[in-house]
Amino acid sequence: RKNSFRRLLIAAHDSNGEIREYVPLLAAALKARSIEWEMWNADRSPRAEAADFDAAIVLGGDGFMMGTIRAMAYPAVPFFGVNYGQVGFLMNPRMPPADLAELFAGDRLSTVSYPLLEAEISLGDGRILKEVAFNDFVLERSSGQTVHLLTHIDGVFLNRYSGDGIVVATPGGSSAYSLAAGGPVVHNAVDAMIVTPLYPHRPVQFHSLQFSILLPLASVIRVQVESHRIRPLRVAADGRAIDEASEVRIAHGGRRVTLLREPRYQFIDALVGKIIGRNSAPTEERDTREPR
Repeated sequence: RKNSFRRLLIAAHDSNGEIREYVPLLAAALKARSIEWEMWNADRSPRAEAADFDAAIVLGGDGFMMGTIRAMAYPAVPFFGVNYGQVGFLMNPRMPPADLAELFAGDRLSTVSYPLLEAEISLGDGRILKEVAFNDFVLERSSGQTVHLLTHIDGVFLNRYSGDGIVVATPGGSSAYSLAAGGPVVHNAVDAMIVTPLYPHRPVQFHSLQFSILLPLASVIRVQVESHRIRPLRVAADGRAIDEASEVRIAHGGRRVTLLREPRYQFIDALVGKIIGRNSAPTEERDTREPR
């Protein structure tokens, strides 16, 4: 089979000494297999540059991966992450440069496609901003008081919510803040969005949402902020904060991001290794696992 990866873009977290040592070794390994490469330059046109390559290799952690994807304007090219961070749920494990080059030369990588969410955010001064999120939109209070939110899903009024806020996550972001707030982890083969409340207030007059809701990806979520000047709302798109929101509309606009995975990748195996932990497996199962 003809190799489809002939030109690669490399994005490296340059503050990490191990990465700085790894890059020239990887470059030499790629050259030995007749694969062209170039370092990512954030000063150039991100959309045009990414389109010139067959894939991007990202050396860093989950946060650096998401920041790189955003900086490249969410291109169609797939991303292969190598974990130099903490959890690295979106990343592949570190491997010798020759092994990584061989994966691309042999075209033996698997792909995982993740939906992006888009938000139209109305501000108190009348401006409207548009944001994209790979992980989640966090609608959270930005003062000492709870926020009061009128939440609609597909045009149907859900509830009048009082509390710290709401997380709207993608499957890719379901293992992050949404999980910490009590939401489910969603398999990457499931197209959905997850709505998870943050410390909901319980008085009956609010009927605040007390549990997560898994919605079809085609759903549209609209949140209106009551008394937004007195109880201000901040919207964080993958951590990027927008203050003084008065209304938020969240939907999937059709855009997606593709991640490349090593051939052995399995979602449940990654969930056990990154989130649950291997020590929870029965002794006989742990003893018979192949070393990784």
